[in-house]
Amino acid sequence: MPFTLHDPNMNKIDYPVGIKPLDFLVSSIEKERKSQSIDGIPGNVDYGFDYKDREVTLTFWLRHYHGEYDNRLMKSDLYNLLDSQPYFYISDDRLPSRVLKVTIDEQYMPERVMHSPFSELEVKGNVSGRPFWRTKYTTQDLQTHSYSGLVEKFGTTDGINIDRTKYTFTETTFKVWNGGNVTVDPRNMMLYIKMFYVKGTGSITNKTTGEKLNIINDWKGNHLTIEGVKIIKATNVNGLRDTNRKFISLVPGNNEIEIKGLEFTKISFDFPYYYK
Repeated sequence: MPFTLHDPNMNKIDYPVGIKPLDFLVSSIEKERKSQSIDGIPGNVDYGFDYKDREVTLTFWLRHYHGEYDNRLMKSDLYNLLDSQPYFYISDDRLPSRVLKVTIDEQYMPERVMHSPFSELEVKGNVSGRPFWRTKYTTQDLQTHSYSGLVEKFGTTDGINIDRTKYTFTETTFKVWNGGNVTVDPRNMMLYIKMFYVKGTGSITNKTTGEKLNIINDWKGNHLTIEGVKIIKATNVNGLRDTNRKFISLVPGNNEIEIKGLEFTKISFDFPYYYK
């Protein structure tokens, strides 16, 4: 089976009888270059680029078995299937540990093959949110279950470092491994950092990137939870005002983390790996 649909909770969705997925075609990511022409300067000034969208196409092969009414019922089941979720996570069965978040918004119509019981269908999808592939699992899955190359959930080509599958720490200096090829940016990607029973004031620094989160007021034994750009105390109180309002990202490979001035029992990092 060339590709598999999953619901928002990563549960596999079965195809109705007679509907066979053929291929899942994904383009490279479009870039939008930021530049400006300035008088007196040859050429232009390049300010870099933003990643935009990528094209996604799903192809199906359909076959009905019991006359024209069965063909109409099969198409009805197909239309319902592709409209059954607000979005789908789709995995290529040849690389099953990674998924892309896709919505189906455009019209589509199966094309009958010469009055036979067979039809072909091509469906255009739209990538929802970030244009990157991500792993089905997160780093806390690796922490909890440990890595095994024999387990389909953990891909053998996902950049997992078998010497760095630990993502919960009690030390004040340690390294967090990002096995993807995309920087995990908490402003627009999943990155959960939880620090337990925090006391005092101090800082959490990613020495690899130079980013630093300062805790400027005593947390008084509460848990510190960072969910993207939200900073929460254990009582669900917004804790952003008790910090310098900065965040740390995780670049591909090793990220050297240093904690100063804070007492805590443990700190955990939970995120998927992202790929271009």
